[in-house]
Parts: sequence; structure tokens; C-alpha cells
Amino acid sequence: MLTRLLDLYAERRRLRRALTVTLDAARVRAGSGAAYLDGVDPGWHTRLNPATLELADGAQCVLGQLHGGFRAGLFRARILDLSSAPLASLSPVDLGFQARRDLGDELEALDYAFLNRAWREAIRQRREQAERAATPVPASAAPAG
Repeated sequence: MLTRLLDLYAERRRLRRALTVTLDAARVRAGSGAAYLDGVDPGWHTRLNPATLELADGAQCVLGQLHGGFRAGLFRARILDLSSAPLASLSPVDLGFQARRDLGDELEALDYAFLNRAWREAIRQRREQAERAATPVPASAAPAG
């Protein structure tokens, strides 16, 4: 009976967590990761190829494209710190660099699909912002002083 109760609890918990696999949640996570990269690696968005971006592929994911591989990127971007006295390690899942792995293959694949879309949006937004910032305002359009 206790085993059945524990199984029911585990399934209920898994279903509750499955509700967090949404495009909006992926956008929040990718936004957190993008903001983190803005702070540690300004201009990161200019070095990515959104057409080949694939978060499930360690070579074509965000960190893979920036640092030559997902694992290398975790250390080079200082997401993971294995020093003798690390202050903190960040979560690649919370930063949108990796899908949730605790919900089964189908939901993991869906999470990766949402993250791919969210990261492409974040890259596009940053590129558009950089382009607007670099475009000079014509003298005729400048406000009179």
C-alpha cells in the first residue's frame, strides 16, 4: 500500500512539473540565460548561427556554438564552478541552456523545441536592438534643440 501511495505521489508530481513545459516558460528561461550572457560575454548573439541552433546538440547549442561544446561552455561561461570553494554554480536548466530531463523523453523533446524557439527570438531581439543602436539618426530627423 505504501508503495502504491508513493507511486501515485510521484506520478502526480511529474504531471504537475509537466505543466511547466510551455513556450512562455522557455522564453523566461532563455531570457535569463541571454541576460546572463549579456553580462559575462557581451556581443554573444553576434557569434551564433540561429539557423543551425539546436539545444539538444552539444555542438550546435548556444554554449556549443560559443565555446566549442556544451560542457566546455558550462565552464568557460562560468555556469559551473568546480573550484575548491565555489560560491555557487548556476543551473543550465534554469538559464535555458538545457531541457528538463526529469519528465520523460516526449516532454524533454518538447522542452527543447520550445527552448530552440525562445533562443532564436532572444538572438533576433538582441540583433535588432544592436542594429537600431548602430543606425545613426539622420540630421533632419533629430529633434531641434
